[in-house]
Amino acid sequence: MKQSFPTMITPMVLACAIFLFTGCGKKNGAARLGDSILRVTSTIQYPDLHRPWLKKQPFTRVGLGTILEGGRILVTADMVDHATYIGLERAQDGPRGSAVVEVIDKECNLAVLRPLDRGILDKTLPLSLDLSVRTGSHLEILQLEPNGAPALSPAIVTTIAVMPYPADDANYLLYRAAATIPEREGSFVIPALHDGKLAGLVMRYDSRTQAADIIPSPLIARFLSESARPGYHGLARAGLSWEEVRGSTLRKWLGVPENQTGVYVTSVVPGGPAEKAGLRKGDFLLSVDGKPLDGEGNYLDPLYGKITFNNLASLGRAPGDPLEITYFRSCGEGTGSSSTTTLTLGGRDPSWEVSPSQLSDQQPSYTLLGPLLFLELSRPYLREWGANWRTEAPLDLVYLDAYQDEFPKDRNRWVILAAALPTPDTMGMENLAGKVVESINGRPILGMDDIAEAAKHPENGFEKIVLAGAAGPIWLDASAVASQEEQARARYGIPPASHR
Repeated sequence: MKQSFPTMITPMVLACAIFLFTGCGKKNGAARLGDSILRVTSTIQYPDLHRPWLKKQPFTRVGLGTILEGGRILVTADMVDHATYIGLERAQDGPRGSAVVEVIDKECNLAVLRPLDRGILDKTLPLSLDLSVRTGSHLEILQLEPNGAPALSPAIVTTIAVMPYPADDANYLLYRAAATIPEREGSFVIPALHDGKLAGLVMRYDSRTQAADIIPSPLIARFLSESARPGYHGLARAGLSWEEVRGSTLRKWLGVPENQTGVYVTSVVPGGPAEKAGLRKGDFLLSVDGKPLDGEGNYLDPLYGKITFNNLASLGRAPGDPLEITYFRSCGEGTGSSSTTTLTLGGRDPSWEVSPSQLSDQQPSYTLLGPLLFLELSRPYLREWGANWRTEAPLDLVYLDAYQDEFPKDRNRWVILAAALPTPDTMGMENLAGKVVESINGRPILGMDDIAEAAKHPENGFEKIVLAGAAGPIWLDASAVASQEEQARARYGIPPASHR
């Protein structure tokens, strides 16, 4: 969804503000800030989804963890996602330890760590959250010098808006600040302070434009509150997608009254909050929580001014809370009527995703049938094609992932033929990789567990695998499948377990 941003502060005002801000004796104020942070070093290994029995080469990220009340250590999710080891180190006095991830939310890019030895937190000074940041607020970016001494760099908030986060299709409140942040060890994630309190975490910085994207303290507060509840599956959401409506053409075609503005619903999640409340694709949203929407999906927030209404769900409420929506539904030929419904917000429901947007830290599920490797379709699998995966990955799989909400929920996952492992028995099958498996031995494959059961019922001594869009089925000699699988495992170092 497109977002509209508040007007940026002019360069002249910004320059004057930073000049005044830097002359305030910040070195004295930073004296004890080193007791509020820990150096965090993560060893990360992502799964190799083309060879799902392996992991990719490990690499290291170094950042700063912010100590909060209750012994919690706050970092970004991408700092510790798929971490095999997380090391902790005090800034100046050097005590070391390790930690585990207590809770992680990849969509809002936040994680809480728990130290295995709480002694590393002795005599530390937890930071509280500052929720008073507004456009124009002065911040301090906290880093560490090589000797462990705290170092502060000034920043000024230029924009507060709902903007994209690293996870696909994730949009949350974000501070954008103008700052000059020196390159230092431990700069992968660094805290931003306001009046000595935590204003947010810097998750992106562009040295060319000197723009820092900061996960704001209100989002952190909501994450900390909600993630402490059992069964946490993300912040609240309404379960719908929408597009801006500029101009009057679409509104006239739908029959929306001339004095009404709003946005157009492009899809609703099957079984999600919006669908349960009676909303459907093609509805025109007029107001949310009693607040009128403009054609860009903005409402007038008393703190931030015009901001996208997604903020009302993700920050204003928790899963299970009600949210009132007024909408217009066209009856055709330029007529229709307005209605109001109350939906019950929900969290992310992984069970509804037939192409999951995220994978856990465990090895991905895969199985072999002879020399054929089968894998579940997922967004991380498509990302293996790189930054331009939407054009580089197989287009039929990109389509299934993008429009999964449009398909009947008759399956658990889409299963694909990930590879025909090179053996004498798979010659000529190279181009079949990436195809969706429709059936094996006449039995529909609606999830990974269906493969083992279908393979027990060969047709006339052969395993018949039908792939979507393929020229013809694959035939495997049922009597040779076990030995072919054993040979493939030995040749490519695949562990003996057939299903993970």
